[in-house]
Amino acid sequence: MRFLNIYPLRILATLGHDGVFEGQFTFNVEQYGLMFQETVCDVTFSPNPLSIDEWQLHVEPISAVEIQFFDKFVQALNHYLFHVLHFVPNKYVSGKELPSIKLFFDDIYFDMSGDEPKLEKIKKP
Repeated sequence: MRFLNIYPLRILATLGHDGVFEGQFTFNVEQYGLMFQETVCDVTFSPNPLSIDEWQLHVEPISAVEIQFFDKFVQALNHYLFHVLHFVPNKYVSGKELPSIKLFFDDIYFDMSGDEPKLEKIKKP
């Protein structure tokens, strides 16, 4: 049995006037085989001040999420979004709608049982 798994479900965010996307991140948590459904926390996507043309995801505030090693999960999710998927938020749209981010995660989870988070695929029957 696994100690801790985090199943990202979706991130929905809208661009604010300050150039930062703000929204919510929804995920499920499995701890010792017990599943906690639809945990929601606030997130922002902002340009990375240390790298040109690179973005980063922040959970605001990270201390509000009472999950052991959640900061390591957020680091792993950042790596997955921006270095594996090469996701770049689009700040421009046509029409009157505000630019938005709609990310949906299917069939993956992060195994938090080891020293470092490990991305896993959900096995289909």
